[in-house]
Amino acid sequence: MALALADDTHESPPPPDPPRARGSSLAAVPLAAVVTAATLGLIQVVALDAWAGFRDKTLHEVMIRWDAGWMTKIAELGYFGFSVSPDPEERVEWQSVAFFPGYPVLVRIVSAPWAVLGGEHATFAGALVVSAVASLVFAWGIAQLAVDIWQRRRAASEQKAHQDLSARSRVALAVAVCVLAFGAPMAFIYWMPYSEALFSALVVWALVMVLRRRFLAAGVLTLCAGLTRLTVIALLLTLCAVAVVELWKWSRQRIDFPFAAVAAPAVGSLGIGAYLAWANRQVADIGGYFAAQKRGWNSEFDFGAGTLAWVREHPVVRETGDHDAVAYVLSTWVIVFAVVLCVASLWPLLRGWLPWPVWLTAVLVAGSVLGSNGIMHARPRLLLVPVLFLLLPFVVRGVQWAASDRPGRVRRGALLAGAGVLWCALGFGIFGWMAVEFRYGI
Repeated sequence: MALALADDTHESPPPPDPPRARGSSLAAVPLAAVVTAATLGLIQVVALDAWAGFRDKTLHEVMIRWDAGWMTKIAELGYFGFSVSPDPEERVEWQSVAFFPGYPVLVRIVSAPWAVLGGEHATFAGALVVSAVASLVFAWGIAQLAVDIWQRRRAASEQKAHQDLSARSRVALAVAVCVLAFGAPMAFIYWMPYSEALFSALVVWALVMVLRRRFLAAGVLTLCAGLTRLTVIALLLTLCAVAVVELWKWSRQRIDFPFAAVAAPAVGSLGIGAYLAWANRQVADIGGYFAAQKRGWNSEFDFGAGTLAWVREHPVVRETGDHDAVAYVLSTWVIVFAVVLCVASLWPLLRGWLPWPVWLTAVLVAGSVLGSNGIMHARPRLLLVPVLFLLLPFVVRGVQWAASDRPGRVRRGALLAGAGVLWCALGFGIFGWMAVEFRYGI
C-alpha cells in the first residue's frame, strides 16, 4: 500500500504550473471562490446580527468573546500588558502565551493607522480586516486544492496527458467547495478575530505547494503557520513523510537529490521552534509553555481520555430548556462525526480520490485535537480543518456526478444545490447556538 500511495502522490502527472489555460479560465477559480465565500459571510453576518438582537446582544459583543478577546488584547497590549486574574493582588499574565503571535502581530500592524487616528475599536476593526482577507485567501486555496485533486485523478484514471478542466467545471467545483467550507458548522469563526482563517489559509496553500512539488514554498508557508497555531505539528509531520518518500525514490532511481523536499521540514519548523523557545523562556518560572497550557487551559495530550469521558457524559440533552446542555451535546456529536469521518476517509484515500499528504495532515490534526484534554466545547471549531479536508473528495465526486453528460444534469445540479443550502442552514444553526445561546467559550 505504501508503494501505491507514493505513486499516487508523486508519480501521477502533476498539474502544470502555470496551467495551460486561458486567462479567463485561470481567474475562474479565485473569482468564484471569493464571491461565494464573501456572499455566505455577508448572509451570516446579517443573520447573526438578527439572532443576537433577539437576545438583546450586539454583534460586537458576540464576535469579541473568548479567544477573540484574547487575540485583540494581545494585539493591542502585548503578551504581558494585561491580566485576567479576578484577584488584583495576584496578577496572572502567563495564560496569554498559549496564543501564538502570527495573528495578533498582523492585527497590530493593520490596526495601527486606525489607532493613530484615534478610531474607536481600532484593534477590533483591524482584526476583522485580517480575518476577512485571510478567509478569502483560504477560499481560493481550498478551491484550488479541489481543482488540483480533480485534475490529478482525471489524468491518472485516463492514463494520458494532462487536460485542464473547463472554466465551467472549475467554477462549479469552486462554488461547491466554498459552500462546504464556509457553510460548515462553526465556519463563521473564519470572519471573527480568531486565528482560524489565517492558519487554514497557510495550511491549504502549503498542501497545494506540496502537490505541485514546490517543497520550499510549502516549507515557508509551514514556517508562517508555525507562528500561528500549535497544530502546525501535523503539517510538519506531513512534510517529513514527503521528504522520506522523496529520499526513497532517490535511493531507488537515478534522479537528482531532493534538496527542496528534505529542506522543507527544517524550514517549516523554524516558526514554531522560535516561538516555543521564546515562550518557554518567558514562563520558565511555571515550567514553560506546555505547563502554561496545562495550568491555564487544562490542555494536555492524554491520548483521548478526556474526549472519551466527555462523549460518555454528554450524549443527549437530558433537561429541556438547558441551552448549555444543547451546546455540549452538539460538541459531542461533532466529535463523533469527526472520528467516523477519519475512518471513512480511508476509502477515498485507497481509491486515489484524496492525495495522501492531504489525508495525513487532516488525520494528524484531528488526532491532536481529539487526543487532547481541554475545553471540549471548542472542539467543533478546532476540527474544522480536518473535517473540510476529509470531505473534499466526496464534494469533488458530487460535482463530477452532477456535471456528467448523462441525462438529468439539471435535476442532479438541483439536488446538489439543495444539499448545499441544507448544509449551510445546519452549519449556521450550530454556530448561532454556540455563539449566542451558549454561555461559554467556542
